[in-house]
Amino acid sequence: MSTTDQSQAERANAEQIKDEVRRTIRQLAEMAKSESNFDQYCSEVLTRVVSMTGAHGALFWQITSQGNPKLTHHAGQAPHDQARDVLSQENAQHNKAIIDVVTNKIPMGMKSESFTGSKIIDSQEGGVNPDPFLMLFAPVYTRTKECCGAIELVQRGNISTQAQEGYLRFLSQVSTLFQRWHEQQDLALLDSNSGKWNEKMEFVSEVHRSIDVKETAYSIANEARRVLGCDRVSVGKWNGRKCKIIAISSQDRFDNRANVVRKLGNVATASVSADQKFWIIGDTKGIAPEVANKVNDYLDESHSRTLAVIPLAVRPPDRPDLDMAKKRGKEKLRKLGAVIIEYFDADVTEEKIAEDCKLIVEQSQLALENARQHNEIFMQPILKRLGWLQQTLFGDHFAKTMTGLAALGLLALAMIFVQWELKMKVAGVLQPQIRRHIHAEGNGVVEEVFFSDGQDVVEGQQLLSLRSPDDEMEVQRLNGELTVLRQNINSLSFQSSRTSVDARESAEISQQLAMLHEQETTLLETIRLNQEKQANQKIVAPIDGTIVTWDLEKRLPGLVVNPNYIVMTIAKLDGPWQLEVLIPQNKVGYIDVARANSDEPLKVQFALGTNPNDTFEGTLEKVSLRSHPDDSGVPHFKALVNCDLDEEEIKELLRPGAGVTAKVFCGKRPMWFNCFYQVRDYLRSFFV
Repeated sequence: MSTTDQSQAERANAEQIKDEVRRTIRQLAEMAKSESNFDQYCSEVLTRVVSMTGAHGALFWQITSQGNPKLTHHAGQAPHDQARDVLSQENAQHNKAIIDVVTNKIPMGMKSESFTGSKIIDSQEGGVNPDPFLMLFAPVYTRTKECCGAIELVQRGNISTQAQEGYLRFLSQVSTLFQRWHEQQDLALLDSNSGKWNEKMEFVSEVHRSIDVKETAYSIANEARRVLGCDRVSVGKWNGRKCKIIAISSQDRFDNRANVVRKLGNVATASVSADQKFWIIGDTKGIAPEVANKVNDYLDESHSRTLAVIPLAVRPPDRPDLDMAKKRGKEKLRKLGAVIIEYFDADVTEEKIAEDCKLIVEQSQLALENARQHNEIFMQPILKRLGWLQQTLFGDHFAKTMTGLAALGLLALAMIFVQWELKMKVAGVLQPQIRRHIHAEGNGVVEEVFFSDGQDVVEGQQLLSLRSPDDEMEVQRLNGELTVLRQNINSLSFQSSRTSVDARESAEISQQLAMLHEQETTLLETIRLNQEKQANQKIVAPIDGTIVTWDLEKRLPGLVVNPNYIVMTIAKLDGPWQLEVLIPQNKVGYIDVARANSDEPLKVQFALGTNPNDTFEGTLEKVSLRSHPDDSGVPHFKALVNCDLDEEEIKELLRPGAGVTAKVFCGKRPMWFNCFYQVRDYLRSFFV
C-alpha cells in the first residue's frame, strides 16, 4: 500500500471515530432529557465511555459535604490489583488529585508513576509491572455551574500525548452531559411543581386573609389538607402550659372533651414543650417512653398510619458572629402551637412532602403570630368599632379635604379666642437670702485657715489669720530709728557729764535731751501700736452660718489678699432662700407690663438643676432698673424671686449657686400671641 493510500485510510478512520463520538454524545444528550434516574444514567454514560475509548474503566466521583471524594459509580475494571489501591477512596494522593480538579475546574491527566515515584511493583512476582496506566480527570458541574465532582477515565499508559489530549477533550464533553441532566431534572421538577403553585398561592392567601386566631387556624387546617393531600390536619394553640386543639380540617365544630381530641392535645403538648418534631410511621421507635405512650394512646384511638406533629414558634434569627450569638441567647423562643398532619391509609415519609411542609409551617407561624399580636392590642374591640370614624373623615379625597379644612378652621378659631398663659422662660441661680462675702481688712498674706468648706461657724469666731509684710517692715524701720535715737541720747548724756561743760552748753544739751526723750516716747508708742495691729490681724465670722467657699484649706494658705478680695462666703443654709434670675432684654418688657397690670406679685414656676423632676413656685419680688452684662457681655436685667422652700425633704436638695430654670407668668393672652410673639417682635424690630 502506498503512503498516499495509507494517509487517506487514516483520515477516513479518524473521521469515522469523530462521527461515532458525535453520535454517542447526541445519544447521551437525548438520554439526559428522558432518563430521570441518575444512577442508571451515570452507569450508562460510564459504560459508553469505556466502550468508545477502549479504556480499562471509568469512575464517577462526588464531593461530600465534608469536602472528600466519594466513588458512587464505575464501569469496566482496573488494569491490575495494585491499580485498585491507587484508585481507592483511601488513597490520599489520588483524592488530592480529584480535589485539585474540582477546585481548579480544569481537566487533567496523570500517570500512575506520579503516585509511586517509580513503576508499579507486582508484589506477587517480585518484578516490575511493565504496564503503567494513565488517569484522565474532568470536572462535573451542576445546573448552576457549581463543581460537584469529577469523572475519571483509566486508560492505557502507552498512548501518545496527542491521543491523551483527545481523550481529555472527549471526557470534558461527556462531563457537560451531567450538567444537562441536572438542568432537565430541574425543569421536570419545576413542571411538576407548577401544578401545585396555584394551590400554594391560595394557601398563602387564605391563611393571611383574617387576623383572628381561630379563623386563621381553620384556614391553616383546611388549606394545608388540600395542599398536602392528607386525610386530616389539626392546629393546636399553645397557652403557656399545654397545647389546645382549636381547629380540625373539615370540622366546623368539635368537642374538646372527646377522647380523640384530648389525646391529640396531649401529643401536641409533648411536641411543643420539647420543641421537637414527631414523624411517626407505624411505630414509635426513637421516642421517649412517656411521649411514646401518649402517641400510642392517640394512634389506638384514631387508627392513623402516618402522624406528623410539627411545633410552631417564633424563633430568634440566626446570627453568624459571636457578639450577635450572645445577644441571641437573651432572646426567648415564643411558642405558638403545633400543626398535626395525619394519613389514615398511607405511609408518607418526611422527605416526600418536605417542601410543602416547609411552606405550610413558615406561613402558619407568620399568620398565627400576626393574629396573636393583633388580639393583644389594647382596647382592640373598641378601636374596631371606631373604624367608621376614620372612613368618614379620611375615606376619599373630598373627605380628607373637608376634614383638613375643618381642622384648620377650628385651629384658627382656637388661636384667636382661646386664652393661654404667657410664660417667659428665664435662667438663674438659687442662693440663701442671708449670706456674707468676707473681705480682707488690708493687704496681707493668709497665714493659717481654721475651717474648711461645709463647716458651720458662729458669729465672732476666727476664720483665718493674716500676716502683713508691710507692717513688719514698718516696725523694723521704727526699731532702727529708735536705736539711732537712743544712741544720740547716750552721746548727749555723756557730753553733759563732763566737768568742762559750761552752763550755757549744759542748758543746750539738756534741751536736746528733753526733745530726744519726747521722740523716744513717740516711737515706742508707734511701735507698740503696730505690734498690736499685727497681733490682732485676723478675720472673724460676721454671722452664724456655713462656709460655702470651695477648698479653702488648699487655696488660701500663702495667698496674697487685699481689701477688695473676697476671701470666703458664709451663708445661712437653714434660713430663707431666693432666686437670682437674669431676664433677657427682649422679655423684660412683657414682665414689666404684666407687673403694671397686676395688683399682686407675678407667679414664678421653677425647677432646680439639682432636681429637675419637681417644680416649685415663688413670686417675683423686684427687677433691676438697669441692665447688667453677663459673662459673655450680653445685657440682662437682674431680678429676685421669693420662694417658700422650708420643707425638710426639700432642704436636702438645696445647693447655693444651683442652676434654676424658671417661667414667669405674665397673664393670659390669645394662643396665637403665645406661639408667635417672638416672630412678631423680630419682624417689628427688623422693619423699624
